[in-house]
Amino acid sequence: MHIAICDDNVADRKHLERLLSRESDKRAGTPNILYVDSYGEKTHFLANPLKYNLIFMDMTSEPGIVEYILEHLDAMGYNAPLILYSSQIDYTAIPNLPSYVIHAKKPYIPEPLPGYLALGDANVTGHVISVKVHRDKIDRNVPKNSIMYILEENGHCILHTTEGEVFDVDENISEMRKIMEPFEEFERVNKRDIVNFKYVSAVMPASIVMQDYAQVRISPLRYRSYKYLKEEMDELS
Repeated sequence: MHIAICDDNVADRKHLERLLSRESDKRAGTPNILYVDSYGEKTHFLANPLKYNLIFMDMTSEPGIVEYILEHLDAMGYNAPLILYSSQIDYTAIPNLPSYVIHAKKPYIPEPLPGYLALGDANVTGHVISVKVHRDKIDRNVPKNSIMYILEENGHCILHTTEGEVFDVDENISEMRKIMEPFEEFERVNKRDIVNFKYVSAVMPASIVMQDYAQVRISPLRYRSYKYLKEEMDELS
């Protein structure tokens, strides 16, 4: 499970990191290890928030910063649990918060964490993230995890899925790169191709071999970085 801590109080953030580390230790030997990232400001967090199955948040350094973050999460389609801890600010007074927000009060303490982590576990197993593309100007939502790789031909892209389906979309490779950018497993490996590294069988010095045996050309200069990315994705799967 991927967890984000968004807290601009350094001491509180470090304390929650320690508490979650203990919870992760309890899961040793299981596939349910916790991967925790910490943020003290909004910019780096909002670069890729859709990877997270659970978020803990208390941001008070700027007026309206929590509302700003939630607005951007909504626009990106985020809907995993977000535990909003009131401290200097009473977040329960903010109207029209998204349904995925759960209220809590500081300080961070161990007792409620297993319950919150159970919500994150449920998100891991039950949440299907889709991306919106277009075919003949008609919207189509495609499950993100079904996309194996994307190739550009004649100015538009062709999606290859894990089910063996192959279909073209209106978007070009630059537009598809922007759509897939929030998801760390997708990488534009050359001018015309995007690869889902969860479905890479092997990284060779001049090509990537996919699980359907397709080969995608890469620069030998990127061999090491792509090999490392495959190893990282293998560890998370």
